[in-house]
Amino acid sequence: MIADLMRRTPALLALLVIALASCSDGGHGDDGHGASSEVPEGARTVEVTATSFAFEPATIEAEPGEALAIELTSDDVEHDFVIDELDAHVSVGAGESATGGFHVGDEPGEYTYYCSVPGHREAGMEGDLVVG
Repeated sequence: MIADLMRRTPALLALLVIALASCSDGGHGDDGHGASSEVPEGARTVEVTATSFAFEPATIEAEPGEALAIELTSDDVEHDFVIDELDAHVSVGAGESATGGFHVGDEPGEYTYYCSVPGHREAGMEGDLVVG
């Protein structure tokens, strides 16, 4: 019995860490993630669904200089949408929707968007913004 428990301990600890991370506020502010970035005027709306632990769509395409409004919907727990290089942030509570926006910049390139809730990015919650 002890040998069986010792064999299962790493998997049980991993599940516990993910579960606790989903419940924590991660130090991001009152709603667990902080304020969403302001939506630029004339922004094109892109609907994004967040589910543990993936985004749909996994890839977003945009034109250089384009303004985007990310309408983020959570199907389960708190999530957010972050692109560090573009100061993009959209925060959403469990089972809710929220919108935040940003300009993609004038240069073609690729950016990674991710969920900054502790444990989510580490579990693979990332996507790609392709500007070109």
